[in-house]
Amino acid sequence: MFNNKTVIKAFAAALILISGTATASLSVLEKAEQYRVKEGSALVKCDVELFKGDELIKTRKFHVYTNTDSRSLIVFKSPADAGQKVLMKGKSYWMFMPKSRRPIRITPMQKLLGEAALGDIATLSWSKQYKIVDQKTENKTINLTLEAKNSSASYQKIELKLNSEDYFPISAALYLRSGMLSKVAEFERGKRDGQDAVVKMLLIDNMKSNLKTVINYNDVKTVDIPNKFFNPQILVRSDLEKLLTD
Repeated sequence: MFNNKTVIKAFAAALILISGTATASLSVLEKAEQYRVKEGSALVKCDVELFKGDELIKTRKFHVYTNTDSRSLIVFKSPADAGQKVLMKGKSYWMFMPKSRRPIRITPMQKLLGEAALGDIATLSWSKQYKIVDQKTENKTINLTLEAKNSSASYQKIELKLNSEDYFPISAALYLRSGMLSKVAEFERGKRDGQDAVVKMLLIDNMKSNLKTVINYNDVKTVDIPNKFFNPQILVRSDLEKLLTD
């Protein structure tokens, strides 16, 4: 017969096992994330190519400033869009036009629409914005199901596949809050500064037939980004280069 001490010990052991599994899973997620952008503030320079079928429709250049507090600033660098910026700060999003002195509020859905979805260009933080709700390993692949911790995340659910040997990300199915599959992302392995890294991401649009987007990560570097960089009132009237050097 089981006594109370036996039951308590068994329950405690189960809690430790569950906690240990959750911690290990989070560690795996953090390692996978390091292939995209290292921990800390970073400047990501990328080209975004839009294809319809196999035909290249449009190319755009972006600089993305991101930090560890769910804040990103996307700067449009192509001549056709020069001067435009989008600030993502928690649940709030603003667009800045070069000839306007007032930032324009945009909705979470608007940042996911368009030819180069802003929520895809900005660096999603899997480990900070999502929690792991399921994990399975099969055929040298770790399958993680992630759910958003709050409504500021670009997608409600992500089904993430990782290489079980080194945790390199293979693909991610991205789901909207409605439960609809929005896009499937595929990650390409390459070298950056002599180390394995995600150098390209292919986004297959499930909501727009025959459309796909390729994001080429040309350069990723650690930079010190001041807090005022993410202040909409300062951004609207300041030069970015000056903000970085002040």
